[in-house]
Amino acid sequence: MSNLSVAVCTLGCKVNQYESDCIISEFTRLGFTIKDFGDVCDVYVINTCTVTAQSDKKSKQMIRRAKRLNENAIIAVCGCFSQINPDYFKDSLPVDILAGTADKLKIPQITFDMLENKNRVSLNIIKDIGEFKEYEYINAYTSEKTRAYIKIQDGCNAKCSYCIIPLVRGKVRSRRYEDILNEVRRFNDTGYREIVFAGIEISSYGEDLKDIDLISLLEMLDSEPSLENISSMRLSSLDPAYISKNFIDRFARLKKAANHFHLSLQSGSDKILNLMRRKYNTNMILENLQYAKEKIFDLNFTTDIIVGFPGESDEDFYKSVDMAEKLNIYHAHIFTYSKRQNTDAAIFEGQIDENIKNARSRELLNKCKKIKYSILKNIANSSEKCYDVIIESYRNENSGGYYTAKTKNYIDIKIFSHDDNIAAGSMQTVKVVGCNDDFLLCEFDRK
Repeated sequence: MSNLSVAVCTLGCKVNQYESDCIISEFTRLGFTIKDFGDVCDVYVINTCTVTAQSDKKSKQMIRRAKRLNENAIIAVCGCFSQINPDYFKDSLPVDILAGTADKLKIPQITFDMLENKNRVSLNIIKDIGEFKEYEYINAYTSEKTRAYIKIQDGCNAKCSYCIIPLVRGKVRSRRYEDILNEVRRFNDTGYREIVFAGIEISSYGEDLKDIDLISLLEMLDSEPSLENISSMRLSSLDPAYISKNFIDRFARLKKAANHFHLSLQSGSDKILNLMRRKYNTNMILENLQYAKEKIFDLNFTTDIIVGFPGESDEDFYKSVDMAEKLNIYHAHIFTYSKRQNTDAAIFEGQIDENIKNARSRELLNKCKKIKYSILKNIANSSEKCYDVIIESYRNENSGGYYTAKTKNYIDIKIFSHDDNIAAGSMQTVKVVGCNDDFLLCEFDRK
């Protein structure tokens, strides 16, 4: 069995990435060789996403791609798309193993048993997500080269009118502190410098545990003496409703917390936020995030914005553009609204024409690119600026070799160097020497 190989394709969010890391860890324990998706393998696992119609399309494409790569391979599908669309796999796209958003970690053992016993019978292990009342304890023993994802909660109790995720992920279920600490320690001891805390709605962490919440979790980890290698703790995303002045004051005192908030903003129009059933308004956002900028040194914002939501007028759209400018958003993930089955917004009046959605998306993207360049230019034009960064990768192009990295507040960096022996994941000090549209341009500071 030692010659068997597997490739895992991960679509969607950082929670899926973490869960794929757990799947890979279990395949490794069973003796499988891990290969890239695109190589010929004995087993393919596709961890799917369904947040938009485009996500559904991509999930189907990757399953078909796996079948083309090796028609005799075992194909296992899991994740949000399969959870909500199990019937699709009966006739349209049959696969060997079908799991949903839970029980993903059963896939490696099921696959191993199929191959060992030469008993290839299609299995569907999807359960009603409502059956899962507590956090499913799984662990990753591998992660990206430069940062480790750690899942701290699953599910969402919100009922946003556009979102299908509560239907495929269930209610909020939080991970106990002791288990989180043990996994952070494991990555610390392996040499990781940055941890990214992921969840379906991490702002709701601890709602079901009662004795802990997100900011107290960060405070406890920040003061933990056994985590001497960890220099950065990053939050994958935040609901703006959670960012109160109390949260900001406590966050500002943390030594290791990354000075970067990724905001699930969605819109800059109060009318649209109300239709979306979000829990905040634009005055609350502007007041609290301005306070955060004052309290947290060099704080940087990225965000998610939906354009073309049902009922969105030109005025509503330009309020989102204006909000991106007022908050000085460094980067925005821009989504055109996509109807999701079994969501209220799918049957709202005032559905927007696709051409209008796409035009608004392009306009907002161009505005956000200008804001990003302005941020980069201001940094490059300031007095000598140095950053401690974690090296991500080395690339060699016609213009020369360079490393990529991100600052602690999530600024993209290129570091020009002829030396290609600097290890990914190592901490280095760099000096800013300029910028282009997308990167701060840097050199290693050898003082």
